[in-house]
Amino acid sequence: MATQAFSSPVPLTSDEEEFMKHEHERVKFTDNQQEAFDNWAGPKDPDVSDAKYWIEKNTELDFNAFSFKCLNLLIKQAPSRIQVTITDTFQLTLEQLVVERPGAGLNLGHMPSLKERFPVLFLGEWEAVTLLVRECCMLRVVNELSDKPQWWLKVKDDSIASKWKSEALTIDWASYTETGGCREVGGLTYRCISELRKKAVVYEQTGLMPVYDYCTAVIKSDSILTPEFAKSIQDAIKPLEDVPSDCKDWHPNSNDQVLDLVHPSLWPLVYGSSKVLHDRTIGVDDALDYCGMGTTIRQPTKAEATLSPTTSWRNTSRNKVLSREFQWLPCDVDLDRMTGKARIASYINNLHPVEQAHLYPIIEQLIEKSLPAWDLIYNWEEKFAIQRLVTSNVQKPMCPCPDICGRRRACRPQARPLAEGEVPRNRKDPERNARDKAWFRETHGPALPDADPEAKDYVKFAASDIRSSGFFGCKDRCQVIVKLANIHLTPENPAYKGGSWHTEGLLNEHIVSTALYYYDCENITDCTLNFRTCANREDLDDSESRTSLDYEQYDWWSIKQAFAIEPRGHTFQNVGSVQTKGGRALFFPNLLQHRVSPFKLADPSKPGHRKIVALFLVDPAIPIISTSNVPPQQKHWWPAEPKTGPLPVPASDDQGLIQWETAQEEWVNSEEAWLKARESWEQSLSRDRWPIGMEQAKELRKELMAERTWMKEKEADWLKTEWNFCEH
Repeated sequence: MATQAFSSPVPLTSDEEEFMKHEHERVKFTDNQQEAFDNWAGPKDPDVSDAKYWIEKNTELDFNAFSFKCLNLLIKQAPSRIQVTITDTFQLTLEQLVVERPGAGLNLGHMPSLKERFPVLFLGEWEAVTLLVRECCMLRVVNELSDKPQWWLKVKDDSIASKWKSEALTIDWASYTETGGCREVGGLTYRCISELRKKAVVYEQTGLMPVYDYCTAVIKSDSILTPEFAKSIQDAIKPLEDVPSDCKDWHPNSNDQVLDLVHPSLWPLVYGSSKVLHDRTIGVDDALDYCGMGTTIRQPTKAEATLSPTTSWRNTSRNKVLSREFQWLPCDVDLDRMTGKARIASYINNLHPVEQAHLYPIIEQLIEKSLPAWDLIYNWEEKFAIQRLVTSNVQKPMCPCPDICGRRRACRPQARPLAEGEVPRNRKDPERNARDKAWFRETHGPALPDADPEAKDYVKFAASDIRSSGFFGCKDRCQVIVKLANIHLTPENPAYKGGSWHTEGLLNEHIVSTALYYYDCENITDCTLNFRTCANREDLDDSESRTSLDYEQYDWWSIKQAFAIEPRGHTFQNVGSVQTKGGRALFFPNLLQHRVSPFKLADPSKPGHRKIVALFLVDPAIPIISTSNVPPQQKHWWPAEPKTGPLPVPASDDQGLIQWETAQEEWVNSEEAWLKARESWEQSLSRDRWPIGMEQAKELRKELMAERTWMKEKEADWLKTEWNFCEH
């Protein structure tokens, strides 16, 4: 920094004065604030960081809205300063000006250490404990009982609770899992009611109900989406639906059933084409003012797309885990650490900040209502993880009917005695096979631990653990990707075939949690969202592990009956399913794969639909390139008439020193220059594929979807680790 002397304020040049005039109007910097800044900066020797800190502490303005040039000119004109030219003082490299986000200023594969962020499922950074069949049944009972009307009140009534216990005892437990059922369930049902009563207290105070909670959790709520709030969402979204038929965006390969209203796969960040601003951030109200600004983001090299050494995944050197082509664009959301209020700080990609401005407060409310559940999920592993039932050995019990099994010389389902009048066996008869298996489960199931009626730690969280502010370790900002989509069924197209198992996004997006709001469902059958994840945290099949399973050699049946797994299959374990009824909100981590079940029209003579708002939370520990960095790319968003005022011509991508003297020469301050620059940009469309029109956006979406389909298939392959229960 140059030497300082106390002198009169340094006058600005006419160009600088014109620039600052527009900047004051843009950032709403008042005369009083200017005077206070001058009084502070005059006797000091502040730099840009100091100026940003002062703005944050002494005004309600967003310091990120102030450009680098603006801050320097504020400092320059402060009283009692010697004039120091920008050129002499600030010679900066591109690296110093680049936004520090993965893919821009940071390696595309940049991630903090695992202790500082959320784990990634397909990188092998996280596995669930392996659930016993009995715990799976407990989880399902609690989930189903909490679907009953006013369950949080009724469970406190001893007579109703007793009735629910009786109902649970009559359940066909064998149908509760794909691998087997439970026997002797008295302790289980008692514990389910006890657990439900504790969760009822939490639900009454917070509106959140964790289900399928063990080392992770799904959270459901039927109180967030009140009928009035759901109606306001319907009304706000209606203008997006009421468009001509040829303007409706049916999702590719969805059989004209999935209607995209806002989807992140349209106009994503395109490496090598999209423009990024490095010296300022983009808001909501001023988003359209930045159309045409920025420098073209460079496409990462293959080397840059590899993961940083902080990750320990075994396959990073051999497999492509990051896209070098696309990234979904989140919006930035400011969080008030004291009140928990959320404010959308940059435009939502594909939701026009002016024409759909009425929707922004609605989305803002949904984000704000998601924060307590997201925060709970983000901290679940560290603070609230539980395992209700544990066993270290699975052994066959003594055969209870040796005379019967001795006729077959083995204990197996086909040894079941035939009922009176029952015809001889036919191996191809599924009904007969089911009876055989049911008999064998009842008579030869392995001895399993029952739930402890005195246990007090099956619910580790209380209402006080669910934060209303200070989310994610008191972060003041998070990022959210927004999607609005409808599924429409008609008498001519009456059934939805369901989805496939997947997690959300690629590693580029660093999505850690999802919020789904089912704000409108009409004339459709029941539908569920099913969950599964990778089990075997204990290394049950590793004979050298101290937590390995003791079992009789080749006794696959007992292992299958004890755990909800296929011992000769992959380590995925089905966790359970949750109803996706109208008025429900669901929250779940990206550690769980999920799949939508099939559904159809309830009344096949009438149309029906299911409408959702989906919000994807980016890991707060890994901010990514967002709409605060990327000016709107939608060609139809560009203003029809030019606006006068300061507007920078997109700079080149040359590496090396940028002198602000040169930058000033490139600054555009007149309508004539603006039009000339606009003409230049339009001439570059065919070369840069930017800005992007609708047809081109749909072509890019096809490319994005093809790449993601391939990468998701690879992810699934990497996750399919096989159990290794072998000779020992």
